[in-house]
Amino acid sequence: MRRIRSWMLVGMMCCWGAVSMRAQTVADELRDDVRRAAGMHYALMLQDLQDTPPPAEKRPFYINHYGCPSAYYLERHEFYDDPYRTLSRADSLGKLTEMGQKALQKVAQLRNEANHRTGELTTVGKRQARELVRLLTQRLPEMITDQTYVDMRSVVQNHCLLTMGEAVVQMSIAHHPLFINIGASHRSQNWMNPQDKRLEALRDDSTAMARYDEFAARWAPDNTHLMATLFNDAEYAKSVDAAALSRQLFDLAGSTQYTEEFSLRECGVAKRSKEMGSKETGMSLFDVFEPEDIHRHWMRRNAWAYIRYGGCTLNGGHQPYIQRKPLWNLIHQCDSVMALDFPVVHLRYTHESTVMSLICLLELNGFGLRTDNLDSLEAWGWVDYRIAPLGGSMMMIHYRTDKNDPDPLVRVLLNGREAQLPIPSDVAPYYHWQDVKRYYLRKLYAYAREWDEE
Repeated sequence: MRRIRSWMLVGMMCCWGAVSMRAQTVADELRDDVRRAAGMHYALMLQDLQDTPPPAEKRPFYINHYGCPSAYYLERHEFYDDPYRTLSRADSLGKLTEMGQKALQKVAQLRNEANHRTGELTTVGKRQARELVRLLTQRLPEMITDQTYVDMRSVVQNHCLLTMGEAVVQMSIAHHPLFINIGASHRSQNWMNPQDKRLEALRDDSTAMARYDEFAARWAPDNTHLMATLFNDAEYAKSVDAAALSRQLFDLAGSTQYTEEFSLRECGVAKRSKEMGSKETGMSLFDVFEPEDIHRHWMRRNAWAYIRYGGCTLNGGHQPYIQRKPLWNLIHQCDSVMALDFPVVHLRYTHESTVMSLICLLELNGFGLRTDNLDSLEAWGWVDYRIAPLGGSMMMIHYRTDKNDPDPLVRVLLNGREAQLPIPSDVAPYYHWQDVKRYYLRKLYAYAREWDEE
């Protein structure tokens, strides 16, 4: 009977989740905060959130976290150089409008700030990394004690390493003394950024790419407004690759949120900007786009992310299984920690694409969606900035009464909020660890049998 009631409960939660996700559309969310249009490069700022108390006598004993890097400067200087050259050449010929000249000034300012800093954390990125750890220690103070063992690992990537470094500093502030072990090496790749040649080859399957090209063409931004906004000579504007310039400016428009003086302005919160002493920097690069074109740019990026990292059936629907080794590791680590009588915290920092695929493999909040219909992603709530934005994370928190507890529980936080698992539970948002373990082991074994893995 408990199982029947649990399944009914899950069904009700799924319906509630679907309704709540659709309560605010992507268009609404972009209107509220246009920075979200950056998708996976949206710089998420966590806020104080409410936690559901655990069942009586259950206490946290283990945290396993996989985090995205915090906000960083774009990784290649061409992202800054290419639009700068296009606009500066037009300016030298007197072909820019007043708005076009302001856009050039903003691009030049961004380009100058990012000079020799590509891939480095920005001011906002540093604050993000520290804030995540500050909130973690604030929400779970019993996990940070003299006996706590903290292990931090990062993939060998500059912005991931720097994110971990900021987290180390904040963790050391939270409690002293605290034993923290840190590491970053290629030995960790198998369970922090695994590769799979077979699945990666399928990622760019011709059918998937043909369907994406058709989708992208249908939802291409108009760019008529953009070109008229930037250039004062319609004939000259015809000599400019409008699609390329639109794409380049859209990339930079999303990246302006990464620096302190730009980020608040992008939100349109001038009052808060003044309160925090931030400079007024004039126009946002998003100002050169029509709202519909911003939405279309985002749609194309979102569909691209779904094909590469989600359960898109156009290329087989198995891309999230690239992260099966991290999932094995999540299960193994919990079983190993179960025998210890002191708190353990594992903080892992890896690529945002890795975290996105892992979340899809775990099917958190319905993000395990499998479909070949790219037009349906918004309706189903598969939205990249809700899954794995910069500064985002997936965190499993385990609870028990003592180390002999036969029924430990687990609660999952996705980007700081309690997440729903595809598993029945009579204590949601807490789940019986044995149920969770059984579900994912069956999923992993089923995949292994299908592909004859050893």
